[in-house]
Amino acid sequence: METPRLKVSERLREILSYDKFAGAAPRILILQSEYWVDGACIHACHELGWKVKTVPTVLEGVLPKENVARLIAALAEFRPDFVLTVNLSGMDVSGLFARFFEDVRVPYVTWFVDDPRTILMDRTDFASPYALALTWERTYAASLEAAGFPVVETVPLAADPHVFNREPWDVCDTPPSFVGNSMVSFANREWDLLKGTPELETAVRESFERGRVTRENFGKGLKTLLDPAYVETLDAEQRRHAEMLFFVEGTRRLRHALAAAVAPDGAIMRGDDGWRIDFPSSGGPIHYMQDLPGFYNRCEVNLNSTSIQMATTVNQRVFDCPAAGGFLLTDGQSVLEELFDTEREVAAYRSLDECRERLRFFRAHPKARVEIAACARRRVLGEHTYAHRLRRIAGIVKARFG
Repeated sequence: METPRLKVSERLREILSYDKFAGAAPRILILQSEYWVDGACIHACHELGWKVKTVPTVLEGVLPKENVARLIAALAEFRPDFVLTVNLSGMDVSGLFARFFEDVRVPYVTWFVDDPRTILMDRTDFASPYALALTWERTYAASLEAAGFPVVETVPLAADPHVFNREPWDVCDTPPSFVGNSMVSFANREWDLLKGTPELETAVRESFERGRVTRENFGKGLKTLLDPAYVETLDAEQRRHAEMLFFVEGTRRLRHALAAAVAPDGAIMRGDDGWRIDFPSSGGPIHYMQDLPGFYNRCEVNLNSTSIQMATTVNQRVFDCPAAGGFLLTDGQSVLEELFDTEREVAAYRSLDECRERLRFFRAHPKARVEIAACARRRVLGEHTYAHRLRRIAGIVKARFG
């Protein structure tokens, strides 16, 4: 059976048969959803003086017909050097758009900032000679190559100085805090979805009980977390739900272990109501763009716990907090050494006991906090903004299609 494709008129082919990267500055068409990274990339394009145009898309569900028409019109009118999407947002589940971009010879880049395995679900429909896949976590590169992407590159997250950009100071009026979702509601939802398959639910619970759910094992895939022979009996949807549950429940446990360790020293949790179940003194949510920069700046010690889906890399907080002039105490992910001077720019811990010790030390030494925050901020603004990432991404695309 022939793979379905959008019908492309000769006139449209003619309109879109232009040279890529022929202008003085790159032209990027962003399929914009609700991901924070979309807005950060738009700000970065403006900062760089690049041409950028957006087409609204949806995180989940079917793209409305008017949006499809708007996408085709944007391609014809804007003539981008490449299309950028985060986590395949705006791309249909059958890969029809991927084949369309191939047919009209417009490169498209998808930047995965979450586990791509639960997004792709073993499908190879999104790969083509005109597709490039980026992943913020290098562990997933092999799965993206197996999905057929001819170009796979690791590109970490970054900071948006349009939002996070403040000088550090040593007068803090907010106690040590962790800002993030408790993951309670997400975990409960995934556990509920597994109730229809009690055998799988039991197998997942046993993996947690045996301590098999670690960042390293999660990165290797379900066959490391569950019996490989049993995984072969699961269909694609069951594998996706199992992996999602390992992600949200595993992350919930990591975050709650951190909270339990630091709460006796006066640390508070900020986020959703799920925190109040075990930590009644927790505060409410903090608006990411409007309030979080000031919160990071005023907080005595900003605590960090990396999600279970990141075996080696770092999360958004590692860049946002220093850019906002905040002091961060983070778990010691291996990629930290590639991004920062870990002697002068990072305060990290490798166990909860060490986290408690370092928390107490830095609370007693505000000057040390300010020095580290200032050094980290210089590094982030100098090397780790979304403008830096876009320059690299454009370079990757240009090397192949320019």
